[in-house]
Amino acid sequence: MKVLHVISSLDHRYGGPAYALSGLAAHQRAEGLDVSVLTGMRAGDDDALIKGLREAGVPVAVTGPGRGPLGRHPALRRDVAAAIGDADLCHIHAVWSQIQHEAARAARDAGVPYIFRPCGTLDPWCMTQSAFRKKLYLAWRLRRDLNGAVAIHYTTTVERALATPIGLTPEAIVEPNGVDLAEFATPPPPGTLRRKFPEIGARPIVLFLSRVHKKKGLDVLIPAFARAETGDAVLVIAGHDDRGYLATARDLVRDHDLERDVVFTGILRGDDRIGAFTDATLFALTSYQENFGVAVVEALAAGLPVLISDQINIHEEVSAAGVGVVVPMDIAAVADALETWLADEARRAKAAERARPFVRERYEWGAIARRWVERYGGFVGR
Repeated sequence: MKVLHVISSLDHRYGGPAYALSGLAAHQRAEGLDVSVLTGMRAGDDDALIKGLREAGVPVAVTGPGRGPLGRHPALRRDVAAAIGDADLCHIHAVWSQIQHEAARAARDAGVPYIFRPCGTLDPWCMTQSAFRKKLYLAWRLRRDLNGAVAIHYTTTVERALATPIGLTPEAIVEPNGVDLAEFATPPPPGTLRRKFPEIGARPIVLFLSRVHKKKGLDVLIPAFARAETGDAVLVIAGHDDRGYLATARDLVRDHDLERDVVFTGILRGDDRIGAFTDATLFALTSYQENFGVAVVEALAAGLPVLISDQINIHEEVSAAGVGVVVPMDIAAVADALETWLADEARRAKAAERARPFVRERYEWGAIARRWVERYGGFVGR
């Protein structure tokens, strides 16, 4: 069975969708699937994830560079049709770029069943961003593309529920993203982050690790950190500047007189990324919308308790497992939670003890990949 994954970009700056596809395809390959990837690209894209997939034995074809808001390219339709023609099933990731439309159309023309993973883009919050354009695009061709799928792949039950008002007809599958537990089996030695950023010193660390983007809720987290009695804690903001929001975040830090208490690290990779989880006291992500939250699960895989907003779609699982705290998007509530969790070492220790088993049971890539082998088999030939 030949499975083709299609995505608009595998640049790490694309965030969770790119990392999730990379992990999924590599582990499906390890489970014996004949899996390949077709990705779009734009000028200046990073190819680290592409190299990693190829090293794992997953063929990756690249088309582009795409231009304009949809990522169009003269060779795009030809490249997509060629890749689809050699597949038994196509798994399409995200919805708003030209490459996803071309993949859906080519799959229908070739009689190849396809699955869509919306990556949270159908959530109400996302649909309100550039709302008029998205409404037009949905009516123009996206609804037909989605309804032509054999299934829609949601990563949480919350995401599935939030997409219900759109009224899609295919079967709904809920299958989470995962993490590679091998990355956390032998973490770098304690102090890795502190040595790289000596201004942190020995202070407790509240770690934000994600894109520095307006939807990530730094306009809530930074004022809450300023308001809370956090002792000598430092807020570490790790992530790349997405659409110029870094300047806004720095302004927030300055406006709240936090220059001594906030450290911006830029993007962290490899051991630096794992080392940040290892050195941190508490992970914090107060997003306005988060389809899944890969970084949340990574923090838990490292045994780090989490503080997350109730707009992150795995918040119910986190709360039920007792591996962190879930808060509304409210500065006072976040500040109270920061105070409570930073002051209570026993509470953090209990959450940390539960965290790794929780991730192993629910989000281990190998088990997820094996379930996909069975799922794909049920769709081929429809």
